[in-house]
Amino acid sequence: MTVAPRHSRHAIELEDLRFEVDPDVGGRVTSFSLGGVNVLSGPDVDANSYGSTFWTSPQSDWGWPPPAEVDQAPYSLRADGDALTLTSAPNAALGVRVTKQFSPDRLRGAIVLKYTIHNLSKARKRYAPWEVSRVHSRGLTFFPTGSLSSGPLRMERRGAGTWFAHDPNQLDDVGLKSFAAGTQGYVAHTAHGLLYVKSFAEVVPELRAPGEAEVEVYANNRYVEVEVQGPYTVIQPGASISWTVRWYLRKLPPNVVASVGSADLLAFAAGVLRPSSFAKSSQLTRPTPHSLR
Repeated sequence: MTVAPRHSRHAIELEDLRFEVDPDVGGRVTSFSLGGVNVLSGPDVDANSYGSTFWTSPQSDWGWPPPAEVDQAPYSLRADGDALTLTSAPNAALGVRVTKQFSPDRLRGAIVLKYTIHNLSKARKRYAPWEVSRVHSRGLTFFPTGSLSSGPLRMERRGAGTWFAHDPNQLDDVGLKSFAAGTQGYVAHTAHGLLYVKSFAEVVPELRAPGEAEVEVYANNRYVEVEVQGPYTVIQPGASISWTVRWYLRKLPPNVVASVGSADLLAFAAGVLRPSSFAKSSQLTRPTPHSLR
């Protein structure tokens, strides 16, 4: 199934931070930009795999491609004040429906992404939430080092971090993947003078989905996927589970160099997560969802 981009995007704005969603294409996040620079890759890079999406984990439950109702088919959308709530159609094979709620965190200067998996079946299900965000080529992805990385995509451990510097010339169309666990509950990506950080609750090893990991990085010769997963949880019939990720986007200070092993870059990324790092330097206006129809 090929995703054809449609023009039904909606946005949340927070000063010069802009977060855009397309309900017609899987409730997908199509843009996360600062000063007009979007860190997410678009359909010009790959017609199907672009922006940021959500799946259930493990992948062994559904193979490939991802279930259309969750990943690509239209979501309904409701705007409530500052929040956008998107709801998928049911997927019969998995027995679930997915809800995504996006809202601004004005104190932190971040976007809150809350994902909910609803069990519509009459049987117990067990899934982990999985956020998959595609970013442009030639950036640097990193996180504070936890357990050793595994998988064919080579990650470099240097200093207190684990690093992946994307070189499209070293990869093909198929790509490679790495599985890892970090510490401090964040993974970051930097390119074009911007730092994109995802913050989430850490997952202990025994609650990771089979064959999966807390942090996963996939790369091919066109783009990189920065992926995080939540706990592998039993969902009773008629019940649901929710999981939250926060996104931050900041300009890199002139004295912070985006290089493998940079202690300054790790420190800056960790500092972004402190509420005071944004609140003290900004006078925030009330963010409002906007229709781009």
